[in-house]
Amino acid sequence: MDNKNQFIQFGLGMLGYQSKQDLIENLFIKSIYDTYSRVDKNIANENDIRDRFIYDFYHNSTLLKGLINKNILFVNWERWVFKNEVDLGRTDLSFAISGIEFIIECKRLKNASPKYISDGLSRFVNKNYSENESYAGMIGFIIEGNIKSICSTLKEKCKQESYFESDFVRSKVDNSETSFATSHNREGADVINIYHLFLEFNLE
Repeated sequence: MDNKNQFIQFGLGMLGYQSKQDLIENLFIKSIYDTYSRVDKNIANENDIRDRFIYDFYHNSTLLKGLINKNILFVNWERWVFKNEVDLGRTDLSFAISGIEFIIECKRLKNASPKYISDGLSRFVNKNYSENESYAGMIGFIIEGNIKSICSTLKEKCKQESYFESDFVRSKVDNSETSFATSHNREGADVINIYHLFLEFNLE
């Protein structure tokens, strides 16, 4: 085990988590669902909806607030990242502790838009985002249409993007019918595992 992995494992152990996946599922994703239970569900633009989560993480989340205030966990939004030598991109949301960053791409959806793939998933598969990470996430803010139908259709579309079956895919992250997980091959025998969460924001 190299020094970086030893450092990451030490940090995870201090927080009470056994692995990156354990941290992501039992802190970050649980916090997203916890915050969703409180935030305003009215329709808004993508950034406004995301910002409701940011505010709640900082002020109301029993899981995150203390870690954020002690500078143990950093919640970032609109963070510039290098997509390549000449092009920059901005991530929608990320959680970071020393040695680990969990980046989330958010999409406002009325249907199973192909932009979920071209302007979302592809950024992870092509290593524009999360190049040095093995886990990332996507959140679909559903403002119109049937959430279950949109979720199932996009799941099939995701399977066309360097997808492969894995233990991660077969694991059940939560009990929601509007979430799924995918694994994708990337250049250099690298793999990215993506959590896909769909949440309704369709109140007038």
